[in-house]
Amino acid sequence: MNYADYWKENKGARIIVTGALTKEGVKRKAKARKVILKQINYVNQFAKDNSEDFVVAKSPQEVRTLLKTTNKTIIIHSIEGAKKLVNSQEDADFWATQGVAFITLIHLVDSKLGSSAIKPGFMMKLINLKGALRRKKKRGGLKEKGKNAIKWLANAGVMTDITHMSDQCRIDALEFMEENNIPPIATHDVFRPIQNHPRGITEEQIIKIYKNKGFISLPISGISLKPYHPEARFQAKIDSLAQYCDGSIDSYKFTYLEVKNVIESNCTVIDNTLEINNFNELDESKKVPFSIGFQSDFNGWLNHSRPRVGEKGCEAIDPKKDYEKIETDGMPHPGYLESQWKLLEKEGVDLSPIQRNSERFLQLWEHFLKK
Repeated sequence: MNYADYWKENKGARIIVTGALTKEGVKRKAKARKVILKQINYVNQFAKDNSEDFVVAKSPQEVRTLLKTTNKTIIIHSIEGAKKLVNSQEDADFWATQGVAFITLIHLVDSKLGSSAIKPGFMMKLINLKGALRRKKKRGGLKEKGKNAIKWLANAGVMTDITHMSDQCRIDALEFMEENNIPPIATHDVFRPIQNHPRGITEEQIIKIYKNKGFISLPISGISLKPYHPEARFQAKIDSLAQYCDGSIDSYKFTYLEVKNVIESNCTVIDNTLEINNFNELDESKKVPFSIGFQSDFNGWLNHSRPRVGEKGCEAIDPKKDYEKIETDGMPHPGYLESQWKLLEKEGVDLSPIQRNSERFLQLWEHFLKK
């Protein structure tokens, strides 16, 4: 865990969700559980060894209490990839006892749970080779075991993350969760009208997620949010921008603002009980369900944002101008998160949907635990 600088210098980051990763090639249930428990126990021990600054919370109430009574950074567990992990109600109950708040059902390969999204590029096809070689109809969408897993997790009080699902799998999951009144979350997929590939969620699907009481988070990565065959209307908007550096914080900023507009401009469609003409007329507490989260893989592998200026940026550094670190360095590690928020605030970006997301996350987790 890279906590040097980030944890010590950015005191505003009070809640962090860590994700234990399933091994894609795992074949045995016992091995799958062992791999995840090793990671969860590592984080638990890390918090114990650094107890002056960190603590693990296993329930929303623990989070709320710790926020009020300590200044510690609060860690919550999640799991990315349920392959071989959720095979019964007992399995789901077990992960709930470990304090797991949500599980990303599908990760990088097709499984008996359902099919995975294959992003453009040779490496992604190689990772999920069997899926890449199958025709869409043969790959299918959400399998029966996947549907059961979503129900088992909901019964246990664990949320299901639909990130990484293939198009058909996502469609199936959203329909199944709507039918069974199970709110979906999507923690790090992208926006299909701008990033037009299988990891992209459509405007209609975003509205569907929020109508079913869920929420989405965006990757905090200009590289992940680079436009890919965007719709003409969005390409025209990008072309009209006075300042835009592809792959930098600008790509995150552009996608975030467009997603924010989709959600807020459709607030009365999402909640038809609202008697307003404009999102800004809502009381602050009623804006919480329309929040947007952020996520990234700070694991030393995933690329983040490139610099806006300098040798690796889009224009030369002006020696007379003061820059935020995110502009000159990009985001090489989480210590630059504070710089990102500062820059966006300076440029007039409304960050309140992001600030509300911690509360929405806790509300939704509480909802699952009360079911």
